[in-house]
Amino acid sequence: MKKLLVSIQEKPQVYPIIIGEDLIATVDSLFDFGKYSKIAIITGKNIPKKWLTELQKSLPFESFHILVPSSEKGKTIDTVINIWNQFQKLGMDRKSLVINLGGGVICDMGGFAASTYLRGIDFLQIPTTILAQVDASVGGKTGINFNNIKNYIGAFQQPIGVVIDVNTLSTLPERVYIQGFAEIIKHGLIADRVYFDFVTSKKPKDFNTSELTQMLAKSNEIKRKIVEEDQKERGIRKIVNFGHTIGHAIESLSFETDTPFLHGEAVLLGMIVETKISELTDLLPAEDAAIIYERLSRLGLPVSVGKIKGEDIMKKIKTDKKVVKGQVNWTLLNSIGRAIYNQKVDDKIVEKALATVVK
Repeated sequence: MKKLLVSIQEKPQVYPIIIGEDLIATVDSLFDFGKYSKIAIITGKNIPKKWLTELQKSLPFESFHILVPSSEKGKTIDTVINIWNQFQKLGMDRKSLVINLGGGVICDMGGFAASTYLRGIDFLQIPTTILAQVDASVGGKTGINFNNIKNYIGAFQQPIGVVIDVNTLSTLPERVYIQGFAEIIKHGLIADRVYFDFVTSKKPKDFNTSELTQMLAKSNEIKRKIVEEDQKERGIRKIVNFGHTIGHAIESLSFETDTPFLHGEAVLLGMIVETKISELTDLLPAEDAAIIYERLSRLGLPVSVGKIKGEDIMKKIKTDKKVVKGQVNWTLLNSIGRAIYNQKVDDKIVEKALATVVK
């Protein structure tokens, strides 16, 4: 039986973010799919087949599905071209719908493919990982990697809705499950100290379904309010980038190794470094920094970049999307629960902060 727990309306283009149990199997009751000419489901090769089967059974008419790589290495223009080709072969028109069923890679890439095909067709996000449920599926950012740079090509395009079925989390590998908490913790760090204390009060696997649902709702509410105020990331939305300037550099460099980091793992490393930058620039009190280091270190995620070199991270930072006229615009912390953006930082301070994760 469907159990609807939360429904959040997002602006400026209003669409629902629906959180609950057994939603995939009953998704037809949530949206008017009858108005679409065709439906294509984009999903990953590693997504449990049961979710695709449940989704297809719930739709009012036969749908098609397109299997694509779920890893960051496959999040490329070549994969998107393959998706476009399949759209064309299926006869997808401007009245067609794309449903993205999977993690962050699927939501980012599928959203980009839909937002650029025929100058944009509707898409629905059904994220199946914690990371995607609190980050990639919400806010209208779509994109792909380019030349080993994370999310370098993309577009802002809002979905018709986001359906978060918490049942999908029961099929996640433990490593994938835990890494999603990096983005949850980030929301507390940038916007709500009470929330930060709650989400770091236990190890990720120790939270029950009810508590996890509260987190998903609260993280979405935090991000919704930020995006509502600044859809195109010209101002306040930049605070959600905390941990991502360093994190994306580490993640991109790890693509070239045999042991790539997951996105949440790289973001956690980025938050450690950017917390240190905040401390070294006298923006963040040392006592707050100490609390952050301690909480992040007990999450169960890597706290060292391994064989990646500090100088390579410094070079990769310069290719970040947030670089303007050669200057990185940093998002840093003033306190736990308060972030500030467009901060200029001397490279020597960044190099010193990197020593916290470069061993």
